Amino acid sequence: MLDKNTIIGLVLIFGVFIGYGILSAPSKEEKAAMKAKQDSIIKVQEKLALQAKTIQIQDSLTQQTKDSSETLNQDSINLSEFGAFAPCSQGTNNTVKVSNELFEVDFSTLGALVKQVTLKNYTTYGKKPVKLFDKNAYGLNLTVGQNIVRTENLYFEPTIDNKPITKPIEVKGNDSVVIVFKAKVQADSLKTSSLDFRYVVRGNDYRIGYDIVFNNLKGIVTDQGSVEMGWNSDLRVQEKDAKVEVKNSSIYYLLKDEVDYLKENGSDDKKEENGIPIKWVSYKQQFFSTALITNSDSFASATMQTITEKRPAKDSTYLRSMQSLLTLPYDGDAAKNEIKMDFFFGPNKYGVISDYNIDMEEIIPLGWGFFLLQWVNRFVIIPVFDFLSGFGWNMGIVILILTILVKIVLFPLAYKSYSSSAKMRVIQPEMQKINEKYPKQEQAMEKQKAVMSLYKKAGINPMAGCLPMLLQFPILVAMFRFFPASIELRQQSFLWADDLSSYDSIVTLPFDIPFYGSNVSLFCLMMTVAQIFYTRMTMKQQQGTNQVPGMKVMMYMMPVMMLFMLNKYSAALNYYYFISLCFTFLQVWIIGRTINQQKVLDTLKANQNKPMKKSKWQTKMEELEKKNRSLIDERQKQQNKRKH
Repeated sequence: MLDKNTIIGLVLIFGVFIGYGILSAPSKEEKAAMKAKQDSIIKVQEKLALQAKTIQIQDSLTQQTKDSSETLNQDSINLSEFGAFAPCSQGTNNTVKVSNELFEVDFSTLGALVKQVTLKNYTTYGKKPVKLFDKNAYGLNLTVGQNIVRTENLYFEPTIDNKPITKPIEVKGNDSVVIVFKAKVQADSLKTSSLDFRYVVRGNDYRIGYDIVFNNLKGIVTDQGSVEMGWNSDLRVQEKDAKVEVKNSSIYYLLKDEVDYLKENGSDDKKEENGIPIKWVSYKQQFFSTALITNSDSFASATMQTITEKRPAKDSTYLRSMQSLLTLPYDGDAAKNEIKMDFFFGPNKYGVISDYNIDMEEIIPLGWGFFLLQWVNRFVIIPVFDFLSGFGWNMGIVILILTILVKIVLFPLAYKSYSSSAKMRVIQPEMQKINEKYPKQEQAMEKQKAVMSLYKKAGINPMAGCLPMLLQFPILVAMFRFFPASIELRQQSFLWADDLSSYDSIVTLPFDIPFYGSNVSLFCLMMTVAQIFYTRMTMKQQQGTNQVPGMKVMMYMMPVMMLFMLNKYSAALNYYYFISLCFTFLQVWIIGRTINQQKVLDTLKANQNKPMKKSKWQTKMEELEKKNRSLIDERQKQQNKRKH
């Protein structure tokens, strides 16, 4: 409890505070002055806020005026540069995705062009999706007023059935979809004027329909009888060895009825074609191609160029560049012009491309320069190979069976050739006697007659050794063409080879050997060893026969040359040559066992004293000899007359 003194102290303290408050309170005059001061401060603050707002409004109006001026200036620039296409000079670059069972294609609204194509059923050697190009730019160069307007710089509106595209599109089976990219034009006419790029994507087809439609552009696009189309594409590396791939990449085109092309082997080249219609132009890689095919009028002219730029080492995707400038027909007086074409984005597969019936299968190197080679490949090798592949066997087994079938078919020819050679070895002693009897060069005709008589008495056909080998040669060369060009072998593994379409490297050397490379191909080594053994066997069988000096060394040099030449070639090709040589050894052994040397000698002895009927060849030889002698005698007489 508080005592009395404490209570008195607290009362006095509160009294002091109250008294001080009463004594220090302002008077009425002082209160009025304070209120006036506060009112003045509030007015000043309101004035400052009003001034700030006024400045902000003025700045906003100034910026709007500036933006409006810049917009007007840009519109003026666009109108000056693009003419009636000025509304299409600005926009947003969007991507339209369309796919079917074979590929996915990305269309760009900038330029209305195919920006990228990804094949679904193929991968690169690095197991990534096959994208056919890094850059694919094409478009028309239109004369509008005083300027050249490039359509790849215009923004197009994509539609399907006149409706905007809002999601990716998928096409299957026999269905198709038509995508129209429209560039509307400023025109005073009431008619709708536009430039349309119309694409048709079909199910299960590597082609994309590509139509260019000029709608009411008379007086807008200058009529020069034609328009130019530029097409530039940077190809990507797809295979194991880019050095090999670039040597198999070039521009092919159909000039009237003949397929022509720019240099291959990685060499840059340029060609101009004028006056002769061009049906299609193909940017061909080793196993894939991009082609532009005309369906109505052909390209009137074309300038084509291949460029291999040196990119930084880190850019491992770039292969080489293809460029073309094509001329298309254009009738400026017509209300509507349509140019119908097709794009092809797909594999260089004979069964796919040949179905189009436009001779584009000739981009596949099957030996088109010699009719017999391409016939062997088209009508024999490819059908049999496709038939065997249909069983789902490993490609190494398919090649083995194909080799056996080829050897069986050629066995009758091989038998005649090898048996004839074996019989000739039997009669070598008699041949030596003829050589000794006619040693002089001027006795060549008598010597030849004696040799042919000996062959006939021994029952030997001299053409039996040469003709069968000659008939087998086209098949040998056809195989040389077929295996490296066959996409069916691409990325197919067998034994130690991970890709039969490329070399099978078991060791990579830390240095390059000139003309050989750094990889060591085992199939190529095996083929070379087999070739050396075959050469040794052949030379041994020919002992005692007349041989051209140095021929023995040349025969042994051939396998070594093949080693250097084929080391970077397809493993399938070297594997085929190896097993083919192995079967050849077997054939020679079997044929050798069937030749009865004593029977040949007995036939020769039995016919020694018999009068032999002259063959047509002998008769012709004798007639030729008589004619030569008559000419010699006539010349001799004329010389004698001149002397006298």
